[in-house]
Amino acid sequence: MQPIATAVFAMTMLLALTALIMWKLRRDLNAARVNRGLRGYVTAKSAVLLSGPEETHGENLIPV
Repeated sequence: MQPIATAVFAMTMLLALTALIMWKLRRDLNAARVNRGLRGYVTAKSAVLLSGPEETHGENLIPV
């Protein structure tokens, strides 16, 4: 390959990798936003009143 063709190929691969990383980050942020919205919607429309987080009074709830 010519040096210019190699440079163009490398630049194309770098741009493709950058686009892939940006797309994945955007997808993850959108998924988190939708999940937060759905959780709020379900809580608001729920017929059963859900209690808030339980008080643990400093206890460790993770079994050791």
